[in-house]
Amino acid sequence: MIDLRDLIAAKRDGAELTSDQIATFVSAAAGKTAPEAQLASMLMVIFCRGLNDRERTDYALAMMNSGEILNWDHLDRPTLDKHSTGGVGDKISLIWGPLVTAVGYAVPMISGRGLGHTGGTLDKLDTIPGFRTDLNSEEMDKVVREVGCVITGQTADLVPADRTLYDLRSRTATVPTLDHIAPSILSKKLAEGAGTLVLDVKCGTGAFMKDIDSARELGKTMLAIGRGAGRNMAALITSMDAPLGMAIGNAVEVQESIAVLSGAPGELRELTLALAEAAIAASGGSEDRATLERALNSGAAREVFERMVAAQGGDVSTLQRGLHGLKDVKQHFVEAPRAGWITGIDALGAGLAVAELGGGRGGDGQPPHPGVGAWLQSTIGMRVEKGQPWMRLMHADTGLEAAVARAEAALTLSDEAPAKTGLVLETL
Repeated sequence: MIDLRDLIAAKRDGAELTSDQIATFVSAAAGKTAPEAQLASMLMVIFCRGLNDRERTDYALAMMNSGEILNWDHLDRPTLDKHSTGGVGDKISLIWGPLVTAVGYAVPMISGRGLGHTGGTLDKLDTIPGFRTDLNSEEMDKVVREVGCVITGQTADLVPADRTLYDLRSRTATVPTLDHIAPSILSKKLAEGAGTLVLDVKCGTGAFMKDIDSARELGKTMLAIGRGAGRNMAALITSMDAPLGMAIGNAVEVQESIAVLSGAPGELRELTLALAEAAIAASGGSEDRATLERALNSGAAREVFERMVAAQGGDVSTLQRGLHGLKDVKQHFVEAPRAGWITGIDALGAGLAVAELGGGRGGDGQPPHPGVGAWLQSTIGMRVEKGQPWMRLMHADTGLEAAVARAEAALTLSDEAPAKTGLVLETL
């Protein structure tokens, strides 16, 4: 067994850890060759004492190097990837990946499942009958070579140290610090092997970071780690005070994504385009907004999505009405209590409404119901009359009363129209 007491004492006393010391700690976590009490103590002293940018970069690289690292040097095109810090209605990966693939890039994307009130990218893809999110590295390589885009879950051989430490962090109250969060996120993204990474750092009521200062700090920390690891990086801080797009749920978000891939307008499209532009610019590419818009309007991006679905075992014919769970739900319309302009739809409240219906991952780890969710009939900036339906809930006879209460509390009406604002708050 490895004895970490000297490392624990050094960081406890405020020392800057060397690259070798950090690698020893991470290696012990990956191989479980140190007592769990010492691993937990190391997490706690990092939580209390903090790390500088060099230490965080070494931490991320050590976790990356604890397992398999994917390599895409054999491809004939640059590789791009995207990471979002998460929010309500965030289905951008389903659109962004096929879009940048359609204009000449490769996207080897490893995504995760949702925690709490939101479904993750993999939960959304699970609603497509037959779609596999458990590809190994050889299968990932095959899909990327044939299609240019793959979205799957973390393989067993990728970043094993992070799995051990992530579990320990949750059991030792050491989760909420950038010194653990940023290296954990970047270790997985770096192990994917993409040359360029764009970060969508969410900020607002429905995000992990509630205010722009916190979002800015997280974004800058992740940028420093990525650049320290030699990757091309870009980051946007984007608003998550209201749900993103019109759909909240799993199957319904796939439906909305397909609509945008087919050329539908709206804020979801605009933010996807902004993130695609940022990634391409960071990679040194020259494709502009007009080129990206043509890929959406022509159906080229949707064709990539459908080819990816087929390559990962999914049934393309089910993408409109045959998604898992849609036939099992009923509809209920939430009505406006008075006439007025919609000036706010609280993202957290809307997400919790869908969670009441079973659309989130429960404390027992049970997967979300694939078909429940919500679809906004009206959104911020629109006027509604008293009794007019503004949200459609899809439910399975569970939690409807509580969901309606959450939805009603999330709505803010005003006698005056709100000023128009964009979703991109800042470019880092």
